[in-house]
Amino acid sequence: MSAAPYLHIHQLEKRFGDFVALQNISLQVEEGEFVCFLGPSGCGKTTLLRIIAGLEQVQQGRISQAGKDITRLPPQQRDFGIVFQSYALFPNLTVSENIAYGLVNNKLSRQDRTVRVNDLLEQIDLPGIGDKFPGQLSGGQQQRVALARALAIQPGLLLLDEPLSALDARVRLHLRKEICELQRSLGITTIMVTHDQDEALTMADRIVVMDHGTIAQVGTPEEIYRHPATAFVARFIGSMNLLPGRVLEGHNLLIGDTELALPLMLSQNVEEGLLGFRPEMVRVLQGPEEVKADTLLLQGEVAQVNFMGAFVRLVVTIARNTDIEVDLPVQQYSQRQLKAGDHLQLAIDTESLHFYPQPPVDEPTRVSIRQSDPQPQHVFAEVMDSVMEAQA
Repeated sequence: MSAAPYLHIHQLEKRFGDFVALQNISLQVEEGEFVCFLGPSGCGKTTLLRIIAGLEQVQQGRISQAGKDITRLPPQQRDFGIVFQSYALFPNLTVSENIAYGLVNNKLSRQDRTVRVNDLLEQIDLPGIGDKFPGQLSGGQQQRVALARALAIQPGLLLLDEPLSALDARVRLHLRKEICELQRSLGITTIMVTHDQDEALTMADRIVVMDHGTIAQVGTPEEIYRHPATAFVARFIGSMNLLPGRVLEGHNLLIGDTELALPLMLSQNVEEGLLGFRPEMVRVLQGPEEVKADTLLLQGEVAQVNFMGAFVRLVVTIARNTDIEVDLPVQQYSQRQLKAGDHLQLAIDTESLHFYPQPPVDEPTRVSIRQSDPQPQHVFAEVMDSVMEAQA
């Protein structure tokens, strides 16, 4: 890790007319990091990536890369390679010609360009396909070629715009591993946009969770999963029980018609909020069992039993109109053979509990505005043509 961040984003704001797409975005990315922008459609993650690439301009804020202010620089004067969701390969060019597109005017000899292309084909595990055309390749192969083309110019920053979302599940899992291994072997600073939480959790060094044009939380995958900062993050990452309740005196919480004694310190100014805990953090007690004093105890009746493969998910009714999910390892479920109608005693340790105070007013409804972006291959061609003109 370097002393100064490789990429420094400071208080960015982006508007489309009266619509605020990004607000007060500040972020630091270290050299060699793999960072994922994660969030639902319309949260601003792709807009932020396009701003970093220079494909969108900001109303205010600043971006610096390797100590250089790039806020107002056009794309061709920025040091990045980009891979789009739709590959954006030129169908009339061979694989080798696609990969070498950005190398044509960089003063490399034809022989050196050929060596560079062949090295990249080896790196993406596709040697010997240089003479093929994109239409002759599978989706996974095309995406790897697009990755090689982005890396050909040896950029300081690699930008990935949902690069795996168009692939089937099996190919997607394989490419996750390949991209991570390649990124780590090259040590290239990488930012990937995704709406897939599994991709972010398995690939990223750090995750930037975005919500309504703002950053909701930044942290390692473990931090984001174990300690979600907001109810939105808790909902979006993994499965989370979120129970609305009214705060009573003595730190008790009224959920439905059931009063719970919470082993948490709640602010005296909070009237309502959401109690959160992961389904896998709920223990099913077996008969009389000693529990720690700082443990939340629940009682409930099994409403549903759902086999999920590696685990069994129970839907348990703990209060009137209030159900929670409880995940049990298959082995533990097999020992108990629980069924609908069984009564359970449940326990959740304090460190697994989260309480999210309810805001005084509802959040405004966000209207998603889809910009009529140019086709990715046209964007790529425009950027690379400008690069070659600048080098000429």
